[in-house]
Amino acid sequence: MNTIAQRDIKETWKVQLQKQSDLHTAGLILPSGNWQKFDPFLIMAEDRFQTKAVGDHPHRGMETVTYVIDGELNHTDNKGGHGVLHAGDAQWMTAGSGLIHLETPPENVTVHTLQLWVNLPRDKKMVAPSYQDISGNNVPLRKEVGVIYRVYSGSSGNIVSPTKNHVPVNM
Repeated sequence: MNTIAQRDIKETWKVQLQKQSDLHTAGLILPSGNWQKFDPFLIMAEDRFQTKAVGDHPHRGMETVTYVIDGELNHTDNKGGHGVLHAGDAQWMTAGSGLIHLETPPENVTVHTLQLWVNLPRDKKMVAPSYQDISGNNVPLRKEVGVIYRVYSGSSGNIVSPTKNHVPVNM
C-alpha cells in the first residue's frame, strides 16, 4: 500500500464563485498556476451548471475526480466510458494518453460538483484512458463514534477503497 504524505495547512482563502455564463457558475478552490505548491493537484473547482454549459472537451496526462454534491451528471467519452452520477457519487477518469468527454446534467437540472485535476507522473502520462463510476451508496465505510467516513479512494484506518488510480489520493 502506498503511503500518502501528510501536509500541514499553510493558508486558507474563500472561494469566489463567478458567473461564467447564464448556464455556468464556477469558483477555483485550488487555482491554476500553483503547480509546485499544490503538486500533484493541478486545480480544484466548484461548479454549478446546466445542459450545454460545457461541450465536448479533451484531457490528457492527468486524472479528473468529480464529486456530485447535488443534481445529476451524465458522462460520455470517445473511449466508451459512460455513466450517470447522482448526489454523493463520484467519477475517477484517467485521461492518460488522451480522450474527449462530455459531462452534462439532464435538461432543466442544475448540477453542483467539485472537480479535482490530478497530474499524472511522467511515466504514467500516456497510460490508456479509463473511467470509473463510484457510487456513494457502495463505497466502503469506516465508522467511529459519531461519524461515518465514506472512502472513495485510498484508505482511512483499516478501510481501503477499491478505486484504481495512478496517484495515491485519499478521498
